[in-house]
Amino acid sequence: MHVGRIIQDPHDPFFGYHPLDSLVVFADIGDSLEMRSAKTTTLSIGGPFGEGLTVGGDNLILRALSAARSGPQSIALEKNLPVSAGIGGGSANAAAILRMCHIDDLHMAVSLGADVPVCLKSQTAHMTGIGEDVTLLPEMGQLQALLINPRIAVSTGAIFKAFDAGPDIRETPRPMKMSGDLLARALDGRNDLEPIATAQAPIIGEVLRALASQNGCQLARMSGSGATCFGIFENNTSRKRAEAAIKTQHPNWWCVAARLGEAN
Repeated sequence: MHVGRIIQDPHDPFFGYHPLDSLVVFADIGDSLEMRSAKTTTLSIGGPFGEGLTVGGDNLILRALSAARSGPQSIALEKNLPVSAGIGGGSANAAAILRMCHIDDLHMAVSLGADVPVCLKSQTAHMTGIGEDVTLLPEMGQLQALLINPRIAVSTGAIFKAFDAGPDIRETPRPMKMSGDLLARALDGRNDLEPIATAQAPIIGEVLRALASQNGCQLARMSGSGATCFGIFENNTSRKRAEAAIKTQHPNWWCVAARLGEAN
């Protein structure tokens, strides 16, 4: 994820946002949502990471439902992904609500968060602007990956605040490579927030080193603003071996195998 300087013009509709240039892929794992018409709107939350969420007015699912101007709904969320983990779980849930309400409006989506428009499309894509510009990248195939979160929550706001305080920030983000396969484009990129998040939470560096040291790991990088990291492996065999080794060495980490990208 390449990041540019914060938009400081108070007259700009995206004041306070950062311009981004990102290659976005989706995993074959995620949270689960069910929605049914009801007399009053309710949201129940369960799952292994459900305790990390509340059902207050700032809940992104309820905000998406309000933006969609849907009638009252009974919503059940099974929270399978870590909270504040940098993998877009909350944005994907908000986008799922918009899709269930038959809404495909990227401007409405970006009002909920920079990652919501690309999650609304839910396909491999090039994301630019402050997230509202989504260019789909069809037929890019899949990558074998491990996702690891050391079970710590990282504040996105704190990470961006530290980024803004850094020297020599580009006004616009570095453009993504626009040729080659999915792996080549990923290798050409970087995550501008990774050094900052690692400084604030050094265990992220430990996760990255654990991934990079495994045989067959082609790329180890942090996702979003952290603390989840991903490792891309040359095949399923090397991924399975890495998963077994890391789970043995770090049994308290959240470590799951995933396929990233579209089906071939």
